[in-house]
Amino acid sequence: MAGFADVIGHEQTIAHMKRAIELNKVSHSYIINGERGSGKKLMDVIFAQTLQCEAHGTEPCMQCRSCRQALSLNQPDIIRVTHEKQGTISVEDVRGQLNGDIQIRPYSSPYKIYIVDEAEKLTPQAQNALLKTIEEPPSYAVILLLTANTGMLLPTKHSLYI
Repeated sequence: MAGFADVIGHEQTIAHMKRAIELNKVSHSYIINGERGSGKKLMDVIFAQTLQCEAHGTEPCMQCRSCRQALSLNQPDIIRVTHEKQGTISVEDVRGQLNGDIQIRPYSSPYKIYIVDEAEKLTPQAQNALLKTIEEPPSYAVILLLTANTGMLLPTKHSLYI
């Protein structure tokens, strides 16, 4: 697995993420915008792995139990929100995988991180279901919304944009 140095571009976003980690001021949610294939997913996976890393640095150590779990996609507190319908992420997806799970404290890590790839596919109903969770998240929750088109997100989400 790569570190932040292996991500091409996104310098401003990476600097923001590293600074948030250093200052222990990680926001409860982020919107990461970029073209398809631009490295958003890699960057967010590295961010999530770094937040869960037992070494508590600004890069994942790749050696601790949490990093090894993340590398094998078995870190229980890094949740990838999936969807069955190809064109949309439904309100049922959000309620079942995120809203219904977020009140359960992290299993073994300081954070419970939800990665929503292709967030532009969230239906308006799904975005509204997510809104309350974003407005009143548990202290340990971090929601990462990855999108190629922020214009598809409701205006209420735009304050999360890095």
